[in-house]
Amino acid sequence: MANIIIQAAINSLGTVVMAASSAAFNIEIIAYYVLNSFSQACATFTGQNYGAKRIGRCKRVLGICILEDFIATAATIAVVLFFGHSLLALFDATPEVISVGYTRLVMVFSAYTFSMLYEVMSGYLRGFGISLVPALLTVIGVVGVRITWIAFVFPAHRTFEAIMIVYPISLAATAVLIGIALLCYRPSKRFAVKP
Repeated sequence: MANIIIQAAINSLGTVVMAASSAAFNIEIIAYYVLNSFSQACATFTGQNYGAKRIGRCKRVLGICILEDFIATAATIAVVLFFGHSLLALFDATPEVISVGYTRLVMVFSAYTFSMLYEVMSGYLRGFGISLVPALLTVIGVVGVRITWIAFVFPAHRTFEAIMIVYPISLAATAVLIGIALLCYRPSKRFAVKP
């Protein structure tokens, strides 16, 4: 829903912005699969260790997944931002499209660290069977913030940058919300096996 509303706002800015955003999105989605794979791994390994009553390993899984995802995300961001103009030219070689598309890459990839954090923490909670809370917090942080931003901020500042800034804001908000949930639930202590 939020992405449809954002796309409608992007479409209102003309064909160059539409083409640029579409090209950048194709690059983003490939990079997102790298980032998201660590969330899936965290959920899987946390769930396995929780099921085996090896709760001590669960916290270690979280730490390892955050560290490895941070390294993979940093490498992906570096590659995409370094080669961004060339990658965008694969989709459309128009200089205006490349310039606007690169703006999107910079704005969105600057937020990928937040996305990485909330995805892995969410996977950790899901591994313990706590799935509704991260889902609801993601809806609030991502969907709620983005829809509110487009409804109230974008009409006063009708620029592509005004749309794109919602990505770092919404992903940071979601990372904070999931982090708070993780601190509140403390599943590795809550589900620790009593001797």
